[in-house]
Amino acid sequence: MIADIDIKDFEGYQQEAWKFAKPTAKNPSYLFGNLGGETGEVLSLWSKSIRDGVKDTYSMPMELTKELGDVLWMVSGIATYYGLSLQEIAEQNIVKLKSRQQRGVIGGSGDER
Repeated sequence: MIADIDIKDFEGYQQEAWKFAKPTAKNPSYLFGNLGGETGEVLSLWSKSIRDGVKDTYSMPMELTKELGDVLWMVSGIATYYGLSLQEIAEQNIVKLKSRQQRGVIGGSGDER
């Protein structure tokens, strides 16, 4: 737990995170556009670490934590906008992965495998 923040699941995160969205941020154009931007920041961080030969530095996990948090906020915002539960999305994803693993298609490609 960090300071006075006690988020135990995705549902709690989703509810808490949406409180910080400005009214102008509560639309799909902003949310989808910035999901791409925040994902780009994660990729840029990784690419620069490779370029500079410092991918295993102490600061990398801290920087990734910040940037991945921004990606999570955007994903959560998109889910909230469309009335989807981030908790259910996470649970359904695990069910899908387990099924793929059991059927031996986890390493394949395509949505319906």
